[in-house]
Amino acid sequence: MASPSTLRAQALLEFELPAAPQRVDELSGGPPGPWVYRIQAPAGGFLLVCAEGALAVAFEATLFDLLAESRYPAPRPRRSRSGAFIARVEGQGKHAGAACYPVGSGEPLDPYRATTPQFLEMGRLLARLHQLGEAHPASVPAPLSCVELAGRLPLGAQAEVLGPALRTDFCSLPAGASHGRLGPQQALYIGDRCSVVLPSGEAHSGPLVLDVARAACAWAMAAAEQLPALRAVLSGYQALRRLDPEERDALYPALLCAAARDGACCLLSGRTDALAALSAVERLGEKEVRAAAG
Repeated sequence: MASPSTLRAQALLEFELPAAPQRVDELSGGPPGPWVYRIQAPAGGFLLVCAEGALAVAFEATLFDLLAESRYPAPRPRRSRSGAFIARVEGQGKHAGAACYPVGSGEPLDPYRATTPQFLEMGRLLARLHQLGEAHPASVPAPLSCVELAGRLPLGAQAEVLGPALRTDFCSLPAGASHGRLGPQQALYIGDRCSVVLPSGEAHSGPLVLDVARAACAWAMAAAEQLPALRAVLSGYQALRRLDPEERDALYPALLCAAARDGACCLLSGRTDALAALSAVERLGEKEVRAAAG
């Protein structure tokens, strides 16, 4: 089995970048694959996504090409030596792949210090991504579903708390091309404006309300004032795409699922704060979440 560092080196060479770049920061903090890296090389900054499933990598790359073509603030995928959006690499399976994206200007934003206009901007950008994603010709399931993630949890009290939220079924709700997790690591800001939306490595076709919930959880649960932050993200989103009544009804369970997913990733990576996000959502309560969604 090829190690993540070996896959990374192969992929960098395929994209005509140094196998040993000046700086490598791993951004993926969850269960195995995909692996996401911020790379600093003489040619500039790049985001590299490596995964055992090339189909999901290709789906994300074509989504981001579509976004860039539509003048959305997203990087167009860098072409590999073969001229394709993705590069084939030798992983454990026969279908491993990688994609590479140039990272533009801007700085990461700490949600704790974020302002209302910045939260509004994030909501609007996610809604616009969902609108543009309607033109995506393919449909690909999530690389690792919440149910599959629940099945990987080690036995214990925390897994018993996380499991039920992860097993909630949202398949009857409107679905489409989803970013995967539009959180603070995937956005660069210049002032109140988000200058670049980066891939998560988890783009897929799925329930849009769950994509909204993952973004809202990533931003609002880490904010200084969680409820106003949640309202701002949802207000920005609904300024462009109104949630259906069924989606509004499902938003609280979706937030619980999103928080449980973050907690499961924490648990699997050995961190001790696995229940923090889920507890924060529960403290807000269903009534306040429904009110925030209008």
